[in-house]
Amino acid sequence: MLKIVYQNGTSHETIDYKSAADFMANQRLEVPDLEDYYKIDSVTLDGKPIELDDKTIIGLYKKFDNEGD
Repeated sequence: MLKIVYQNGTSHETIDYKSAADFMANQRLEVPDLEDYYKIDSVTLDGKPIELDDKTIIGLYKKFDNEGD
């Protein structure tokens, strides 16, 4: 389970995906769940925190994309 806590304007919201692959597939949609520029407060994959250099949705996407190479 991928859990993302992010900022949407002034509010903090949480969204869950079954896997990193599900998150990436959703981000490729014409209208994804999350905007690329949303700032991430925290993200965990199977309960383990993920460290990000770029703490945005696009930064998380790029991290998973690079790990898939």
